[in-house]
Amino acid sequence: MPRDAVAALLDALDLGARRLDFVAKASTSEVWKAETAAGLLAVRILAPHPGKPADLDADVALRQILASGGARVAAPLLDSGRRPDLSVAAHRPAWAVDRWIDGGRADTATADPVWYDLGVLLADLHGLPARGHGRLRVAGDRLEGRLAEPDAGVADRFDQPWPFDGSRLAGHPLAEAAPDLVPRLQQLEDAIRRAADAVPAIIHGDLNGANIRHADGRLRGLLDLADAAVLVPTWDFALLRHFHGAGAVGRTLAGYTADREGATALAGAARLLAPVVALHHLSRARTLGLPARRAYAVDRLRHDLAEIEAGREQPA
Repeated sequence: MPRDAVAALLDALDLGARRLDFVAKASTSEVWKAETAAGLLAVRILAPHPGKPADLDADVALRQILASGGARVAAPLLDSGRRPDLSVAAHRPAWAVDRWIDGGRADTATADPVWYDLGVLLADLHGLPARGHGRLRVAGDRLEGRLAEPDAGVADRFDQPWPFDGSRLAGHPLAEAAPDLVPRLQQLEDAIRRAADAVPAIIHGDLNGANIRHADGRLRGLLDLADAAVLVPTWDFALLRHFHGAGAVGRTLAGYTADREGATALAGAARLLAPVVALHHLSRARTLGLPARRAYAVDRLRHDLAEIEAGREQPA
């Protein structure tokens, strides 16, 4: 997106930028950092990768709800839903201007209190009213999943999420990337389905390190809810496991619930759903032509299967 187009949007909003820097092209949006009289702001232009659905209206509405309750998310200030007369380009009509959140991205070395804070935030998120299944949409004055069936909801958020999409692993990119893992994974189908059998909630849906920002040993904010969906809460912990390992799951659950038995059950279910997250990333890696992402997904899947088969956690 041309810098001048983003600057013109801010000018039209009376938020003229003294400095404007391109930050990143994420999976759903292009992000700019603006230094303005109103403070540091993030400008997000909806620009999803191929095959990546995204609903910025639902993202903004969800962050407004969370921010109004004091949750550490990027609070939206203005967006294309409230100003449909403005856009940065005809082919990029959806945008949002948010409060900027400073901080480093989370990784396996991130301090325990950051994960605890994330657990508290996820408990608030998962506690919101939830209807339907799959990716969020705005329906009147509420948010809901846009589909009626649980399995369809999983397939709405994840690419080729065997066994929830009715496909066969023989036709999945896994069969080419690591054929030895196919029969081992097939043996877990019933257990994987049981792990996803719970009351659905609104989940974040993309807990990679770039979306978890921290500084001074505490969580600064949770970013980018464009992948939020109505699914069972376990999927958020499966995503954490895929990106950050079992240790991060346990530390996050410490802030999520005081129920030790419940936390243990969630961690066990997340271990079973993590291979499905790896299958999703394998599929996306093929779509986007990302060999490093493909290799990471295979490595995680091997590790997860070894842990499940051994019945205990292995070193990450």
